Amino acid sequence: MGTGADPGAARPRVVVLEDPEAVARHAADAVAAAIADARRENRELHVALAGGSTPQRAYELLAEVEGAWDHVHLWLGDERCVPEDDPEANVRMVRESLLAPARAEPPVLHVVPSPEVPEDAAWLYGREVLEHMPDAVFDIVLLGMGPDGHTCSLFPGHPGLRVCEAPVAPIRDSPKPPPERVTITLPVVRRARFTLLLTTGEEKRESLSRALAGDTSIPIALLGDGVDEVACDAAAAPDGR
Repeated sequence: MGTGADPGAARPRVVVLEDPEAVARHAADAVAAAIADARRENRELHVALAGGSTPQRAYELLAEVEGAWDHVHLWLGDERCVPEDDPEANVRMVRESLLAPARAEPPVLHVVPSPEVPEDAAWLYGREVLEHMPDAVFDIVLLGMGPDGHTCSLFPGHPGLRVCEAPVAPIRDSPKPPPERVTITLPVVRRARFTLLLTTGEEKRESLSRALAGDTSIPIALLGDGVDEVACDAAAAPDGR
């Protein structure tokens, strides 16, 4: 993953925590701090959310934060092309883990429209992104990672990795079901003001090690120094970390 502007500091910063609960708490604290800063500065905050069990737990913890959230825009980093009430839908997970139990004023949740057709959904969602952020720069992007090194719905060797003009890409023939999805693209993730990768479990250790070593055969490593911070548990931590 490369180096940042400060020649004395490696990027990404790697934070090793005890267990998945600590990783989720770390992510929730980071987002809560950004929400508070944006509220104090009277500006909008655009956050792209990840799917997966550790992010889901982070959203449950984030729901405990009180205060105004009407300045917060939540986006889906990727979505499965299924109905909104399908158990596979990321939007359902976000609603149940974050919005339903939230103590704060509700944020704006941007739902992927027309998910039945990935090309239509990607075009419409990309247009919505650009309406709110003409430069397609998110304030925060939360990422997860699969054992194969995929992130969002960007899989090893998949044509979606090559999409560079549009902010959102359609995905067909995903190697992980369901096969049809939409995802924000690699350039959009790279441009984010802060990108946090959450990784837990021993089955992620090899891919995380390869990514940190710069092995660009796996998608997460293609982000280079576009990842600002990696929060992993002890099981996923590369040797020596």
